[in-house]
This record gives sequence, C-alpha cells and structure tokens, in this order.
Amino acid sequence: MLRFALPPSLGTERLVEHTQRLRAALEDLLAVQVDVTVSQSYEALTRNLLSGAVDAAHAPPFVCAQLEPQGLTVAARAVRHGRASYGSAFVRRVGSDASLARPKFLRAAWVDPRSVAGYLLPAAHLRSARRIDPDLHLASQTFYGSYPAALRALVDGKAEIAAVHAQKGNPDSVIEALETHLPGSSEQLEAIEVTAEVPGDGVVVGRSADAKALTAVFLHLQKEALGKRLLAELFHAERFEACPPASYRALYAVAPKDL
Repeated sequence: MLRFALPPSLGTERLVEHTQRLRAALEDLLAVQVDVTVSQSYEALTRNLLSGAVDAAHAPPFVCAQLEPQGLTVAARAVRHGRASYGSAFVRRVGSDASLARPKFLRAAWVDPRSVAGYLLPAAHLRSARRIDPDLHLASQTFYGSYPAALRALVDGKAEIAAVHAQKGNPDSVIEALETHLPGSSEQLEAIEVTAEVPGDGVVVGRSADAKALTAVFLHLQKEALGKRLLAELFHAERFEACPPASYRALYAVAPKDL
C-alpha cells in the first residue's frame, strides 16, 4: 500500500473530486494498491511525511525545503509556463483603492501559514521590499485554509488584499490562478504587485517509499490521457521534471521550523 497525500490549498471539496483519478493512475503505473488522502493543513502534511503516516505527497516549496534537509527526497517538481518556479501576486477588487502604500487600511486574506504564494512570499515581500511588518502594520490577517476561500473573502468584501501564485512578467499566470481557484474572479480581481520567484511545488517521498519509481511515474503522466487530465485539472501544470538534489537549498533558512 502506498499512502499518497495532497495539500489542502485548492480547497478540500475540489481535491476530493480528483483523488479517485489520481489513485487509478498511480495504481496502474506502480502496480500497487494506493490510498490518496487530502491533508487538513500544511502542518499536518509535514508531520505525516516525517512520521511515515504517509509515504509521499504533493507539497508546496516550503514543505519541500523543510523536509529535504531531513533526508526526504523531492522526486519531481511541477513545470508551469516552461518554468519550475513561481512568485506571488497581491490581488485586490477591481476599482478598489487598496494599496500596499497604506497598510493600516488593509485586511489580508491569506491561505495558510505554510502556503508559499498564499502567505509566506507576500509576507516576506512586505518586509523586504515595502518595510512593512504584516503583524504590526496591517489592519488584520486571516487564514482561510485554501485559495478559493481566501479569494471568496476578498470578493465578498471581508478583506482588501489576498495573494495567488503567479510568475513575474506573466499577467496571464495571474488570470489563470484566479480562474483555477475561483472561476469568474479574474473579472472582479486584479493584481497590484508580484514578488520574486522561488522553486515550485514538488512530490516529496518519505524514507520508506521508492523515490526513483515515483519520479518515473510523475515524469510519465504527460504521456497518457489520464495523466494529462490530472496535470491540467489537479496539478495545473504542463508536466513534472526530475528534481536535482538540494534544489530547495535557497529556502532552507526561511522555511518554517516549527512542526
């Protein structure tokens, strides 16, 4: 039995719809029984990979950076728009005067304390590029648990800013992210600033699983119809590529240390 976990960032209800397809694909390619689950949080995902409660998982980059130096392997990483990296776009309602120059008027709708594009990157950008301490200078910060929930809070007027994954210099990547997480929201929300990029999400393999076999499986997805559908609808990626050792080294120092 291979126990594979998905992160909660897309929204649990949407992820559950895809677990059966992913299970079928993995069982066919690995020739073993597979159980696919959705983690309740990034923290739970990290703990379960370290403890061996799950054997492998699709994980955001800071989880990859947290686990890689502890002996776990990042077997493959997602490629989008030809790049295996991404940043974060601050978004606001169209027509809003919300501005990062006036932080005390901003209520932020974040995803999760371990979400890279949904919190960690924008928070780091505020501190380094804007000299804004989110904990001190924003009007409020609320974690909604997923991108759809955070964007819905923004659309509904419960916040002035939120953040989604995007690539610098690629406006289409913002629209794609908004439509992926909250269909129709690209007509209601707009980007106001984009952060620097970091290595993207990857497939982390625990100590008891076969990393080489899982690398081969995820590189093979683009060659089959079901795999292409999973890439498009679940991973929102063009393909996966093999991940060189220590690819997330640049993030080791800033990855959350608490478990």
